[in-house]
Amino acid sequence: MGELVFVYGTLMRGKGNYRRFFQGNPEVKFVDEGVAEGLALYNVTKHYPGAVSEKGAFTRGEVFRVSRKVLRRLDLLEDEGDLYIRRKIQVRLKSGTTVEAWVYLWNRTPDPTTRVSEQRP
Repeated sequence: MGELVFVYGTLMRGKGNYRRFFQGNPEVKFVDEGVAEGLALYNVTKHYPGAVSEKGAFTRGEVFRVSRKVLRRLDLLEDEGDLYIRRKIQVRLKSGTTVEAWVYLWNRTPDPTTRVSEQRP
């Protein structure tokens, strides 16, 4: 199993899509909590967030190791190429290690009033 993915919304532990795609799945392993520098989080709809590249921002989330099959399923969930674009980013794990992981970035311009404020780790 070999792809790291950084999640920040409904795929985080305890959330709806975590239960649907990750919980109990032998092709998914939780790695650690982490922070992605240069990403700002927005409430892009009332149901889920979206992260966009933004200098000086950061987003907290979780890193999972997933199979290629699970990654393809996530591409479908995230409507990769339309609503979201999958890109590699650097994530600083809670353990102190930095890893490269996939992230789904919002592929629209968010409403600035929907920005989610986060406290620095």
